[in-house]
Amino acid sequence: MSVNMRQGISASLSQQLVMSTQLQQSLKLLQCSGVELEAELAQMLNDNPLLELHEANEIDPPESFDSINDNYADTMTDGSSATQHSDNDEHYMPEMAYTASLQEYLLEQLGTSQADEEERTLITYLIGDIDENGYLVSSVEELSALLSGVLDQEIAPQQVEDALSILQSFEPPGIAARSLAECLLLQLDSRRLADAPDKQVLACARQICQYDLEALAKADLERLKVLTQQSTHIIRQAHHLITQLDPRPGKAWSTPTADFAVPDVLVRRQEGEWVLILNPQVLPKLRIVPEYERIVKVLDRQTLRQSPQLQEQLKQARSFMTQLKQRFATILMVAQAIMNHQEDFFAQGLAGLRPLTLKDIANDLGMHESTVSRATVQKFIATPHGVFELKRFFSAALSTQDGEQTSATSTQQLLRELIETENTAKPLSDNKLCELLAQKGIVIARRTVTKYREAMGLPAASQRKAQAILRGED
Repeated sequence: MSVNMRQGISASLSQQLVMSTQLQQSLKLLQCSGVELEAELAQMLNDNPLLELHEANEIDPPESFDSINDNYADTMTDGSSATQHSDNDEHYMPEMAYTASLQEYLLEQLGTSQADEEERTLITYLIGDIDENGYLVSSVEELSALLSGVLDQEIAPQQVEDALSILQSFEPPGIAARSLAECLLLQLDSRRLADAPDKQVLACARQICQYDLEALAKADLERLKVLTQQSTHIIRQAHHLITQLDPRPGKAWSTPTADFAVPDVLVRRQEGEWVLILNPQVLPKLRIVPEYERIVKVLDRQTLRQSPQLQEQLKQARSFMTQLKQRFATILMVAQAIMNHQEDFFAQGLAGLRPLTLKDIANDLGMHESTVSRATVQKFIATPHGVFELKRFFSAALSTQDGEQTSATSTQQLLRELIETENTAKPLSDNKLCELLAQKGIVIARRTVTKYREAMGLPAASQRKAQAILRGED
């Protein structure tokens, strides 16, 4: 058997999109959150000696935004507009004052405490183990082993317990607890409650916190009666006392992204119109070092060709600044387009949101949807109704009886309002909520009502009724 083998050469044409390094960097910067951008900026300053931070911001406003923010150019040229505001600016937001961290606050108290030198050393390490909510992260045994290694001497668990006891006496009450139950018990025992509770009520509250917080969360009155052997009246007072406690005593000293975000864009009311501007506080104060730029200008071409690294660094610096300018320009442009669609939000808040998709904004601006997505994820806007992530303004459409459309977000907001204003003695079932929404022209299935309610963290009617009874609202 013979096999014929033939070799040949064939050619075919195909197209492949290859992104340039500059485009990749631009998209990367656009996608960055504020914190990530700071990291990118720090890395660039470390890698390129031609760049430096400077009080006067060198990023000029794009010409196309002059009509959006007349004051933006002044901010960029002299850096002074961040501390000035117009009398017509109804929503001027001054810079935040410096606030000591939780660790700094605790260390200050340690400095004035009666702890001895050894206890101070241990407490200092314990303070470093406290998380943003005010809880101790590691167990006493883990800390004992860790400190024994760090201090190069045996640290017994009891020594850690003693140091922890001192730390837990500091402000705020409940600090350095190892569980929610311990946190609440520390506050009940702190003798710093606003109103001194009845001893019977206090004892009841301590029992609940120590043994069955789950029953309290479920508003299981019968289970609480069995546990405490107290009347409904006493249990209600104990419940009220517990609700006055702070389950996260360290939260006031921390500013995590989930609870606090520095806005990229500000909304202000000026001369009867809503105006969007970039937040001057997030704009990097960046420039090319003047001395280096002058040197490059006086060098002849021959010298520059012999110093390719210097030429490349200058090119890289200019490119990076251009990309930064484009990043902020894109965020502002996308934010403006979003708010043009969501004008009702200014008057009604979230209840006024209209259906909006990435594609709608992309079509308005002639952008790709992925670019709009990068410009809205982890980018925040400060409005009269609070600070919101830009992506929050996108919402799926729901049809109404009259053929119009409403957003899922506004429907959820309406659902929340119905529950918040219900007769607590007769809470609205999901079926009844469905009927009330239909009366307002929003026809959705009961399972959708249930999904929305659960997504907002709102309990079912039966549990809301039990909570009302526990509060004494029956």
